[in-house]
Amino acid sequence: MNIIKNYQEIINSKIEKIRIQGTPNELYDPINYILNLKSKRVRPILSLLSYSLFKKDIDKITEPSIALEFFHNFTLIHDDIMDNADIRRGEDTIHKKWNNNIGILSGDLLMIFAYKMLENVEEKTFKKTFQRYNNIAVKVCEGQQYDMNFEVENEISEDDYLKMITLKTAVLIGFSLELGGLIANKEKLITDQLYVAGENFGISFQLMDDYLDVFGSAEFGKKIGGDISSNKKTYLIIKLLEKANSTDKERVLKLMNDNNEDENKIKFITDMMLKYQIDKIAKQKMDIYFDEGMKTLSSISSKKNKILELKNYFEKMRERKF
Repeated sequence: MNIIKNYQEIINSKIEKIRIQGTPNELYDPINYILNLKSKRVRPILSLLSYSLFKKDIDKITEPSIALEFFHNFTLIHDDIMDNADIRRGEDTIHKKWNNNIGILSGDLLMIFAYKMLENVEEKTFKKTFQRYNNIAVKVCEGQQYDMNFEVENEISEDDYLKMITLKTAVLIGFSLELGGLIANKEKLITDQLYVAGENFGISFQLMDDYLDVFGSAEFGKKIGGDISSNKKTYLIIKLLEKANSTDKERVLKLMNDNNEDENKIKFITDMMLKYQIDKIAKQKMDIYFDEGMKTLSSISSKKNKILELKNYFEKMRERKF
C-alpha cells in the first residue's frame, strides 16, 4: 500500500500549503485544529485512485479532492454540535474546545474553502463537476436531517435506514470516485459507474460500522456498545426489532426508551442480537453491497494494475488494515 502512503503525504502536504489563516483567531484556529487531527484522508485518496485509472498528472485532481476533505470535515463539525458529541478522532470536538457558535461559523468557513478548492478546475470539466458537487452536498444535508428525524421515531424500516445512510455517508464516497472520472473528463457512462461503485462501498462500510460498534473490539477506536447505550437506531437494532418475538421486542424497546447506559443493557440487547442471528444478517448485507461495488469496478475499462490498486484499497478498508 505504498501508493496510499504516497497519496496521503501528497494530500497532507497540500493541505499544509493552503493558507487557511486570518483573524479573528477564533474563526480560523478551529479549522486548522480539525484538519490536523489524525485522519486517513479516505475521500481524497479515493479521488486520486479514481483519477489514476485514466490519467497520470494527479496535480489536476489534488485540489478538487481536498474539496471533499474540507466538505467532509465541515459536516463533522456541525454533526458533532447536533449530536452533542465530546470526542472526535480521540480529541475534543470543536464546540467542546471552543463553543457552539464558533463551531457553526468555523464549519461554515471550511465549507467555503471547500468551494475555493474547485476554483482551478479546467473550464471543460468545471460546470459538470460543480453541479455534481452541489447535488451531492444537498443529499448529505438531507441524510443528516433524516438521521435526526429517526431519533424521535419509534418505527424505522430497513429501507428508510438504508436511504438515510446512503444520503448521509455513501453519496460522498460515491462522489469521491466519480470526481476522479469527472476531472479526467471521462464519459458519463464511466463517471456513473464510478459513482455507483462508491455508493455501494459507502453503504457497506456504514453497515460495517454498525456491526463493529456491537461486535468489534476496542482497537477500532469506539466504545463497544456505544450505539446501544445511546439508543441509536442502527441497522442491527432495526433488524432485531423486525425479527424478535413480541416479548423480546417489548423488552428491547423498554430498554431503548431508558436513558440508562449500564453494561446490563448492552449485554441484554447484544445477546438478543445473537439469539436472532442479527450479526450474521448484518454481515450478509454488508457483503452484498461490497460485492456489488467490486462488480461495478470490474466493469470499468482501465489499466488492470490501476483497477487492482483501487480494489486493494477497498479490501483494506473492509479489513480495517491501513
